[in-house]
Amino acid sequence: MNNLNDLLANINRTSIFPPSLLTEEVILHFNSKKSFRNQKKCHGFMLFKISVAKECQRLEENNKTIIASVASHLWGNSTSQEKSEYIDLAQRVKTL
Repeated sequence: MNNLNDLLANINRTSIFPPSLLTEEVILHFNSKKSFRNQKKCHGFMLFKISVAKECQRLEENNKTIIASVASHLWGNSTSQEKSEYIDLAQRVKTL
């Protein structure tokens, strides 16, 4: 992708909403990343960003700065219901 707007235009929102992440997949992700080892600090936006990163990789975008920008933009434009699905998932992860 050439720029942020191109990437935003090509994102498939149905692959992000509702969350396709499974609780077990999140735990594996936390265990594989040193900075994410404490799943008690898990929050909805963090899980949302993981989903956005997976979609960006499908579109062959691996620049972490661009992915973070896309995630921030999409999160800011998401409905309360869409956000609550990630927040609920984060709460389930915290209880494990």
